[in-house]
Amino acid sequence: MTTLTTIGYVAGSMTSLGFVPQIIKGFETKHMKDVALWQPLLLTVGMALWLIYGIMLKEMPMILANSFSMACNMIAIIQKLVYK
Repeated sequence: MTTLTTIGYVAGSMTSLGFVPQIIKGFETKHMKDVALWQPLLLTVGMALWLIYGIMLKEMPMILANSFSMACNMIAIIQKLVYK
């Protein structure tokens, strides 16, 4: 594994894990009123585009990070809709 690939995995992990505390808080409090619905929707669309880009380049760090981040944002969207 090259240094560049390692940097990609570390960067992807750090930015992707940034979504986890909000999701945990949503499950604990059963409300997401502080989160605007457009924010995770917009991020999901952007991450889907980055995922397509990563797939086309065959760049695993981009594929994994954006797949995980999309899943986190979809959970946040579902929480926002369910915990009205």
